[in-house]
Amino acid sequence: MRCRHAGALAVIALLYQTPVTVAQDWPETYRILPEASRLQVHTYKGGLLGMFGHEHDIRAHAFEGTVIYKPRDASESSVTVRVRTDSLLVVPASDSSDIPDITRTMREEVLRVDSFPEIRFTSTAVEFQDSTVHLRGDLTMVGRTQPVEMDLVLELTPPVLHVHGSFAIKQSDFGIRPYRTALGTVQVKDEITFLLDVRAIPSR
Repeated sequence: MRCRHAGALAVIALLYQTPVTVAQDWPETYRILPEASRLQVHTYKGGLLGMFGHEHDIRAHAFEGTVIYKPRDASESSVTVRVRTDSLLVVPASDSSDIPDITRTMREEVLRVDSFPEIRFTSTAVEFQDSTVHLRGDLTMVGRTQPVEMDLVLELTPPVLHVHGSFAIKQSDFGIRPYRTALGTVQVKDEITFLLDVRAIPSR
């Protein structure tokens, strides 16, 4: 567990002390805890910001979401997440002195945060299998919506619902043109990976 999560999880433990022993007795509605979660995008060399010649990680610092958890009826379960695009920051790296330029390019040219203030995910189908949850849903970025799928590990530790995993998309599916040199001799990678480590607690 990351140190930055320790304080948030300690507060959770104090607020929720009612034991839950079986999955079907868990509450149905949860809210995502940003302070105890991580939403991050990994861009490969030549990926979303490949014109700078480095791989980078971009982390969301403002997001919210709701999880409807019904293990006995997966068709009634759902997930919604909303991320503020102006909260996305490049994770500092020791060999990256051009982070201000990367951030400006990401916000102004790639995500166009003034026109598209949020990234949204809304599930369309949920399937449970042992400790895995398979999600299908709609991801909306820069005004375009595309279907995505992902398999996430599900961990239940009262009162926390914890999922983690990753999924990949192509920039071009959302109208983002992968960078290439002026002569077209170097084509950057189209694929980027979303890394998810999300904790949620019962809504009150």
